[in-house]
Amino acid sequence: MVNLYGIKTLTRFLSKVSKGENGCWIWTSTLNNKGYARLFVNRKPILMHRWAYVFYKGTIPKGTELDHLCRVPRCVNPDHLEPVTHRENILRGNAPAAIHARVTHCPEGHPYSEANAYIRKKNGSRNCRICKTKRTIASNRRMQALRKAGGQIA
Repeated sequence: MVNLYGIKTLTRFLSKVSKGENGCWIWTSTLNNKGYARLFVNRKPILMHRWAYVFYKGTIPKGTELDHLCRVPRCVNPDHLEPVTHRENILRGNAPAAIHARVTHCPEGHPYSEANAYIRKKNGSRNCRICKTKRTIASNRRMQALRKAGGQIA
């Protein structure tokens, strides 16, 4: 079994947990700079949601991190934690990249399907092929009109 710092750590853990709404176990002590539960054990900071998961559920699979299903960073209830890849954890969140990834249609309502989306290698952003084609056609028509009128094209 993984060394979980003994019964003293369990006693300290339980003394700093308050049962909250929706079954959350709210950490009432120190948080790290990202809002996650932290406890110093043998002068080392331990993230308590990870500790609780290992203590109650078992090891965290390699290549995964724990996602708070309840979306409460200070929750240490192991039933509210799920091991997922970093990518899955990010996409489940509320950061701009996650919000954008959940968008299924362009602002004009065209689907971001495989056949209708340009994906930029540089940053992964998507552009609608239908809208790009419409913009190109409109630009070509403006250029033709300028040429017919004898205007200068910069």
